[in-house]
Amino acid sequence: MGWAASAAHSGCMSTSDLLVTPAQRDRAVEILQEMYADGRLTHLEFDTRIELALKARTRSELNGCFDGLLARPVPTYAPVAFTRPAPVQKYDGQARGLGMVSHWLGYPTFFVGPAVVMATAGKKNPAVRKHAVEAVNFQLSTLGVFALIGVVTGITEGFTGFLFPLVGMVWFVLTGIGGLAALLGSDFRYPFSFRLIK
Repeated sequence: MGWAASAAHSGCMSTSDLLVTPAQRDRAVEILQEMYADGRLTHLEFDTRIELALKARTRSELNGCFDGLLARPVPTYAPVAFTRPAPVQKYDGQARGLGMVSHWLGYPTFFVGPAVVMATAGKKNPAVRKHAVEAVNFQLSTLGVFALIGVVTGITEGFTGFLFPLVGMVWFVLTGIGGLAALLGSDFRYPFSFRLIK
């Protein structure tokens, strides 16, 4: 009688209550690392979700690490013939440093320096490329605004010339903030930018 009750209970148990293996936890951690490298997670979110993944005992707990990130649960099985993806660069010290440089090169070179970083180091590290692309777009946007102000100032015979230092101050401050945010591993986006390059 006891065996029959146990069998009936196990038959009704949801698959989300099944225990996960170390291989399944490792795969979940890999996916979170890829998302972090792509800039889909902040450093705090990444640390929190990694901790949940490592402590997960059931499928439900492991899938909970991806709430709000995936439309469906992460497969909780380890394929027999699993091909590891190419290593993904993360927001390590070098990536943060190059991200900062890509923003701050805007001071002496406007969009040229960030574009060089995007075309070189950005090809090897998606985190660096993300910051370099953001910096290029912001610098191009700023140049466009300066050009527009120049045209309007010429038409109004110097009346709108006072806008040059104001825009310059905003450009200087935001460029600095972008570099600091990259150094801290933040997924920074300029509030005023035309994103011409993806």
